[in-house]
This record gives sequence, structure tokens and C-alpha cells, in this order.
Amino acid sequence: MESLDVSVVGSINTDLSVFTDVVPSAGETVMGAQFVMGYGGKGANQCVATQFLGSRSAIVSKVGSDCFADRYLKHLNAISVNTEGIIRTDEASTGLALITVQRDRGENRIIVVPGSNMLLTTADVDSAAKAGFLDAGVVLCQLEITAATTLHALKLAHSKGRITVLNPAPSPSKAPGNAELLSEMLKVCDYCCPNETEALQLINISTDRKFSPAEEGCLHNYITCLSWLADCGVRYPIVTMGSEGLIALVPKSSVPEKPTKDVSIEQQIEMKGETKCVVRLKAPHVPTVVDTTGAGDCFVGAFAHFLACHRSIGVVEQLRRAVWIASKSVQKVGTQSSFPKRTELPAAIFGKTVFEWPKL
Repeated sequence: MESLDVSVVGSINTDLSVFTDVVPSAGETVMGAQFVMGYGGKGANQCVATQFLGSRSAIVSKVGSDCFADRYLKHLNAISVNTEGIIRTDEASTGLALITVQRDRGENRIIVVPGSNMLLTTADVDSAAKAGFLDAGVVLCQLEITAATTLHALKLAHSKGRITVLNPAPSPSKAPGNAELLSEMLKVCDYCCPNETEALQLINISTDRKFSPAEEGCLHNYITCLSWLADCGVRYPIVTMGSEGLIALVPKSSVPEKPTKDVSIEQQIEMKGETKCVVRLKAPHVPTVVDTTGAGDCFVGAFAHFLACHRSIGVVEQLRRAVWIASKSVQKVGTQSSFPKRTELPAAIFGKTVFEWPKL
């Protein structure tokens, strides 16, 4: 197998979206306006985002023996994602998301049928590791497959000295055993990047602390989340905040002496004999926001790409570039269809010097 920059162990879903003016009540039938079949699943989305930017990427996943799997595999092969780690099964359908969108309000109602995603096992991950899939520079996981399988993948990658990234989405439930599994995951994560809601939910799962609606928008509480993640073993905790950018906890030594105007140091924290900085990265202004659906996955995929392929620029610059690319993605409709390709981006974003943001 050729060497890989990024391997994703995660989900593949087909999105079935219906756009309608009226959402039916129980027992009612209405006429829809449009139907769209799209490519989804957080694992596949993030894998595609890395591939579009120039990474040599692969995904380890499980799909059904159905037309949805046929279509998805054809799509991934067409963009040169390594699909040799995708297993097919007769025991469940390919993961599906059934989405109803009310056009005048833009509101959606989603039912996810995880299907074959939940059948990806630790033994499957062992086989993938023997085949070399966990020898990639970066191993990236989410929480749309079983927690036990995700933990196993992270542990194996960590033991091999690979960079491990966890996007803890969707947030795990408070089911028995989940707090323990989450704790074990965080011990073997180099980077953990929840969004604001997920960050607060992670603390609630593990400590029973609850945040009021008024507290959920408070930067101080997100800083608390960063410190908590670091105490759990995460080397670089990150909390993404949509159009507000992100905050991250990084060693003081990794912060540029003269940060760009979109980077600020919120505070310094002494942890285990090391000075760390809470840095805030603003997102660029987007004049017209079309669709934010895929922005989170675009950010994680872009960040994984820069971790794997542009290590010398440092974590703050890697994050800045990922934020800019994710911001650009909201100017187009769709999820994977909104992800920028390398040829659509300024050459400077892949350079070795500080990237000066052009206007979007």
C-alpha cells in the first residue's frame, strides 16, 4: 500500500433529503418539491475534505450490500480516496440519513439509521491496522461508529506514534459505560475538537455538571472545557465556535511572537510545569452565507490535512488555515459539494510563511 497522510476510521451515510412546503402530520400525505440524494457521514465527509486539499487519504468503514454502497464507493474511487479499508456486509443496510426540509423556514427534521456503521468491529480495525491503514501520519475518528471501536482505533494509532485526532460528534449519551470509554479515548488523543455544544456535553457526561442556557454562550465556560480536556490527557484541546472562530489551549512556545490580527491570547495557564495559552482565532467575515451544513466537517478535515502535510508551520497557523477554508465552504450549497478543492484555493494557503487572509 502507498503511504497515507490521513486515515479516517468512521462512518459512511447516504443523505436522502426531501424539500417540502408543508411537513405532514401523522397520517397525512403531502407533495414534496424536490428530492436530493447526497453523500454524508462525518467520517466520509472529513476524509473527502482532506483528499480535496491534496492529502493521500483512506477510510476504514463498513457499508451494506446495496445500491447506496455501490454509489458511494464509485464516488470515493472517482476522487481517489483509498477505499480498500471499506468492508461490505449483508447484515445491515448502508447508513442512511432521512432529512425533511421545510423550505420557507429552512428547518429540518432528521432521522439517522446508522445501519452498517455500527457493525464495524475492533477485529475489523485490527485487520485494517495489519494492512497499514493506521500507519498514516494522522488517524482521525468521530463518534458515529461504536465507542468501543473508536477507542480501539485511537489506542492502536497512539501506540504506533501516529497523530490522533478525535472529533467527538455526535456527543455520546449518558448511557452506562460511556463516561469510562470517553475517558479512555481522551487519554490517547493528541487533538480533540468538539464544537461549543459538544464541549459542554462532554463535561456533563463525565462530571454531571450542567450548564444553563445563559452559560452556554460564555467564553469562560469554553475555557473551562479546554482545561478539563487537557486534564483528561488531550495534548491540544480545541473548541470550535462557528462564525466566531475557535479557542484552543496550546503551549506558549507554539504561539507566534507577533500573532496575526485574527489571533489573540485570552489568558495563560500553568499546567504540570508548563505555561499554556488560551488562544482565540477569529473567523473571516463571510459576506453571503449560503449553507453551513458541512462547515464543521470541512474544518476538521482541513485541520487534519495541515497536521499531516504541513507540520512545520505550527499548530496556530494550521488552525488559522483550516478556519479560513471552512469559512469559504459556507458560500456553497451542500456538504461534500461545498468543500473547496486545492485548485480553488490561493497557493499561499499551502505555503511555509504566514497566510494573509484574502477577502472571501
